[in-house]
Amino acid sequence: MFGREAKGRPFLRHAGAPDFNLSDTRGDTLLAITPAGKVGVDLEHTDRRPPALRLARRYFAPGEFSSLKALPEAEQALPFLHLWTAKEASCKATGTGIFGYLPRWQFVPGRAEPTLLDLPEDAGAASRWQWQRLSPAPGYTAVIAMRDCAVQHVRGFRLDVD
Repeated sequence: MFGREAKGRPFLRHAGAPDFNLSDTRGDTLLAITPAGKVGVDLEHTDRRPPALRLARRYFAPGEFSSLKALPEAEQALPFLHLWTAKEASCKATGTGIFGYLPRWQFVPGRAEPTLLDLPEDAGAASRWQWQRLSPAPGYTAVIAMRDCAVQHVRGFRLDVD
């Protein structure tokens, strides 16, 4: 049976249940499951062209915003998506939602693989966290954020539904 945390994050109610999270973009879905700990995932199309600076000014830490602003406008989208997916996956793992929390998750700008700079106090110690960037299919980027998971590797598979 499913339940919902205070901010709506779904979970399985039975003892010892695995944790899961999913992300959907334009009808494509990525699902992450872990036998222990908490997991969050965010999936984005790499051809997406968000208003990077406007969103970064509102949702990113000042250093992350400055890093994006220093890039030519045509080169801002992918670094923005790399930061966004790391931040959103982290928020989803904690169940806080993104409002007020995206700027509190800070990652090194310009790196595809999420490298943590700072995290919200209520997220626990940084040593409890792992992130992995995925390209689950051509034209996609995703991050899996894991807290208290002893993950050695990530396995993926694709389901084609007709």
